[in-house]
Amino acid sequence: MHIYPKKSLGQNFLKDPHYLGKIVDAAQVGPRDQVIEIGPGLGHLTRALAETGCMLLLLELDDRLIPRLREEFGPRTTVQIVHADALEYDYGGLSGTWKVVANLPYYISTPIIQRLIAQRGRFTTLTLMLQKEVAERIAAVPGGKEYGFLSVLVQYAAVPRLEFSVPAGAFTPRPKVDSMILTLTMRERPETVANDEALFLRVIKAAFSQRRKTLRNSLGQLGYPGDVMNAVKDGTGIDLGRRAETLSVAEFCRLANFLGSKHGENAENPI
Repeated sequence: MHIYPKKSLGQNFLKDPHYLGKIVDAAQVGPRDQVIEIGPGLGHLTRALAETGCMLLLLELDDRLIPRLREEFGPRTTVQIVHADALEYDYGGLSGTWKVVANLPYYISTPIIQRLIAQRGRFTTLTLMLQKEVAERIAAVPGGKEYGFLSVLVQYAAVPRLEFSVPAGAFTPRPKVDSMILTLTMRERPETVANDEALFLRVIKAAFSQRRKTLRNSLGQLGYPGDVMNAVKDGTGIDLGRRAETLSVAEFCRLANFLGSKHGENAENPI
């Protein structure tokens, strides 16, 4: 039975063996690895991964594809097939450490990355196929227009590496944009630790919510009183007259840690 890609699930199947092999090479998958493939689809990348001898866990949401995957890969003792939503799957229940390899639907790539980052203790690397612009945004350095919330969030927890582009013509159906393979290597420990990661996230979200404004203006939504904001430069060395895209990840950590230290002291119900 021919299975047509579902537009509602953002399905674009990659069949080109050249790029499939390059993805496996970029992920550095070997027989001793445990690998999660998110969205195996018709199993083209799955076949290339299975040939390495790794232990493979497939997470597939589309119930039309489960029988096909079970028919081809079910007999393999090294492959487990789970009908599940990657946004809801309990990664915390996994044993050992895992690599993730995924051709992520563009419309859910950011929430899935955030979910995987939140469970980063389970993973060593994430090798992801993303919309090229998203991959470049994640790997961006301070000072450019691509650098933003996602850059800081990911680089706090991982070291990004742009691998190679994949042209739209390599997919069925053909997407409207080119793709990029990005590998994220999880840090054992952030270079600068955020004492309260929830606050750290709120700070970077607020900072980038109004990119054209200074930090003093964009961070006003957090609810800290003027005397706390006035003390930021002496406490952190960060001038709130700067814009968010000029701050490094370490500076955002220092800023969040300083504001966190003032939470119980004299902040006015920061959100």
